[in-house]
Amino acid sequence: MKHWLTLLISTSFIAGCIDTDPAQSLVETYAERTSRAIDIDFDLQLNKTSKLYPILPDRRERTETLRPITEGLIDVLDLKQCGLIDLIAQRNTSLGKLAGGSQRLIYELGFIPKLRSCQKLLTGDSSQTDVLARVQEINQIKSDNWPKQIWNSLYSSPEMEHHFSLGAAPLLPDADYSTSELMLTMQRFAEIAETQNNTDWQTPSFANELERDYETLYRSNFGSEWLASMALLTQVLEQTSEAINQRLNDRPICFNQRQNQKSEILWNVFMKFYVNSLQPYIAQVERTGRQWSNLHQAIIASLNLPQSRWLDTYTHPEGEVWSRYLKARENHTQSWQNILDQCGLRPGNQN
Repeated sequence: MKHWLTLLISTSFIAGCIDTDPAQSLVETYAERTSRAIDIDFDLQLNKTSKLYPILPDRRERTETLRPITEGLIDVLDLKQCGLIDLIAQRNTSLGKLAGGSQRLIYELGFIPKLRSCQKLLTGDSSQTDVLARVQEINQIKSDNWPKQIWNSLYSSPEMEHHFSLGAAPLLPDADYSTSELMLTMQRFAEIAETQNNTDWQTPSFANELERDYETLYRSNFGSEWLASMALLTQVLEQTSEAINQRLNDRPICFNQRQNQKSEILWNVFMKFYVNSLQPYIAQVERTGRQWSNLHQAIIASLNLPQSRWLDTYTHPEGEVWSRYLKARENHTQSWQNILDQCGLRPGNQN
């Protein structure tokens, strides 16, 4: 008895380990049912995401070079009237010099507005002419570095990197990311990038909470899961439309648009497995993916840096991920319309 119980538990465990993930199961079921309905045998061949899309460029290739500020030049800012003493002291500590991307971004969000206020304070004071000139020089360097600093702090960070890895499982059907904490986090980064277009911006109220936003990035796998979903959908749409087109080139399912038993099966598959099953997942992946992509594109537009071009591959409407998917979706829709037309079943045109 114990032997059989152990075997049963082991068998259940193994079966659980090899279960297909829900998204893959969904598309495989759709492809299999469509294959039966059109009498075209095809096995859905699903390549890994890394076979469809390019890998993330090396971090060194994604990092912008910042113009350095000499140690002697920064010492001039040890001015009580500018309120920069604490920030400079923080920077000069060993911890400050080794700070990661998040801490550097938080530091600059507090430092730059105070530096610009300092320049305004010193302007017109004849006794501070030399100091003002050095403050202006530092301000110019900071201004030139600012979009690059934002970029490096976000897109060279390990927290963001894993969102563009190509080894995750697809998004779960019915999961809602559209109003998630991740999207709110990305919105805050877009607001930070927008400061590049405003010379008189102030430290955002959420600046001291950015560590929590980086943690949100770290704890989420949305980007990599979304890329896996796009790869999954692109392949099933491409291969299913190819099979439907093959049937269209063979003997028609219906003659003279007269419906029959095969057309009834075709219509049931179309409604049950495409309209009511696959399409909701397509809508979910598109909706959340557009929100994710648009936020990245907003950041790119504000920063306007050459290094951002690699990001277009994944998030731009004409980039590799979106363009191949949209083409597959369009061809798939057209294929279904054509085969339903054979039987007078095209949605909106049924008798």
